[in-house]
Amino acid sequence: MHGHSTYYTDLAAVTRQRRNLRAALVALGAVITTSTVGFAWLEAQWSLWDALFFTLITITTVGYGDYGLDTRGEVFASLLLITGIAITTYVLGQVVQLAVNSQAVRRRKMLKQIAQLKDHHIVCGVGRVGRAVCERFHESGVSLVVVDPDHERCEWARSEGHFAVQGVGTDDQTLINAGITQCAGLVAAASHDSENLVTVLTAREHNPDCLIVCRSDDSESESKFRRAGADRVVAPETNGGHIIANLLVRPNTTDFLAHTGNDEIQLSELQIKPDSRLVGQTLRQVGQRETDLVFVALKTAGEPTRLRPSLSHQLLEGDVLIIVGELSTLARITDRAAA
Repeated sequence: MHGHSTYYTDLAAVTRQRRNLRAALVALGAVITTSTVGFAWLEAQWSLWDALFFTLITITTVGYGDYGLDTRGEVFASLLLITGIAITTYVLGQVVQLAVNSQAVRRRKMLKQIAQLKDHHIVCGVGRVGRAVCERFHESGVSLVVVDPDHERCEWARSEGHFAVQGVGTDDQTLINAGITQCAGLVAAASHDSENLVTVLTAREHNPDCLIVCRSDDSESESKFRRAGADRVVAPETNGGHIIANLLVRPNTTDFLAHTGNDEIQLSELQIKPDSRLVGQTLRQVGQRETDLVFVALKTAGEPTRLRPSLSHQLLEGDVLIIVGELSTLARITDRAAA
């Protein structure tokens, strides 16, 4: 409730400042118009352009030399200096405040939207590794919140359609703003292992159930990250070397598993959500409806993963299926597996 009240307070402040800015601009316009007409009348040798130009350089305190005003013109210019500069300064101040408060309103609105997310994913650090993760999430249509201290990286994430919270994953409030308590998973992809380690500890403290995947530059540190709460630890350099070797030894298999090819067939993971339309159906029933779907493996709670699961298996909520199929088929079956 406090966050909502702050959001609406900021919104009211922006509305009020817009109203004040409009009034100030009208007053400034009236001063410029009155001064231009006044100088043109007092200084008979001046054109309207001369009068307008002198008005502008007066209220902006630029002052390009002596225009040879007579006594009446000097008195009028003095009044303009007092009123014009004051109004101009007020207008500039309102513009700055409006810009600051508008940014605050956008931030509050974004945080309000993040607070309504559920089962989304958080990526902490969008360097080369983190950006690749974001791109894959984007392809999969996964709701995503990016956390990064760099403003430009956050702007990139927003331009890609993601939410972005500027900050570091080691900070409790930053992760709370990113929706750590209701997220399904978190990726710690900062460039330093120490930062990723603290991010994992902080995230696990706020959400004991989410899946945490951590980047590590040192493959020997995997046990430390797992003790901190990471479910998976990935060493990009080591894994990259394995992929390169496999591309030479088993190119077709590696290409398929890594999704690097252009084929419409992909390997995917399907989790049966509570209240899913698939709960209670057998694999045979599912396969009869989606004939090009191949069931590779099945993971049931409390049991080891089974390859080539029995078609008589009745799906339960929480079951995880490893399947192969065309992209269109995967999209349909994923929708049916959702709550």
